[in-house]
Amino acid sequence: MHMTHNPGMDTNQKNDAKSGALPGPWGLAVRIMIHPAGTLRRLSGLSEAGALPSWPRVFLRLGVPLIVVSVLVSQWLYTVIPTGLPPEAMPDPWGFGVYSALTMSIGVLGLAAGAHYMSELFQGHSVPERAMLASIVGLIPAWWGNVIAAFPWPWGNVTGLALILSSLVLLYWSLRMIAGLRRGNRIGVFVAAVFCGLFVTLIFGWALMDLIPGAVPEHRMGTTWLI
Repeated sequence: MHMTHNPGMDTNQKNDAKSGALPGPWGLAVRIMIHPAGTLRRLSGLSEAGALPSWPRVFLRLGVPLIVVSVLVSQWLYTVIPTGLPPEAMPDPWGFGVYSALTMSIGVLGLAAGAHYMSELFQGHSVPERAMLASIVGLIPAWWGNVIAAFPWPWGNVTGLALILSSLVLLYWSLRMIAGLRRGNRIGVFVAAVFCGLFVTLIFGWALMDLIPGAVPEHRMGTTWLI
């Protein structure tokens, strides 16, 4: 994925900044996959113009709907597509769905907080709503991958994993263009932010695993030991 960053605002960026309107979650989820460079430029224009709502509103408007739909669709697919595993090796769909939605939400919050505070610490500037928007945009391929992974092996798992890995590339460019990471230690801030997101997700994920009934299967077989 190759993208170039133009520091100037083009006509579309200026129009979007004047309207101050974020795209809806569904349009954003499609456009960022089809035309990532153009979508990032438009969102960068909104960010640079200070036209973003507060970070909780960005999270509730974009992050929560995308996470909920990703979890619901993936869990529905697991119930209609045979997995080849016995029932006792599969978690309860509702329990695991709640667990997944909460863990993914915590991951977004942890990543956005990491990006914000690491940027503020090492680069001397950061805007929380820009960090939140960049984190959500960067994770969209991973949420698509969560759905695709429900399809039969090997295509579903391989494609889902490829989408999850591509999120790292998109996340770097999102933090660079939307959150405004500067030259110098930009890669270091990116790595630190990703580490923060993963660490927070791991800690809270393990805690929620024992608190939510049905979040883990009765017997872990094959790849279900990862759950």
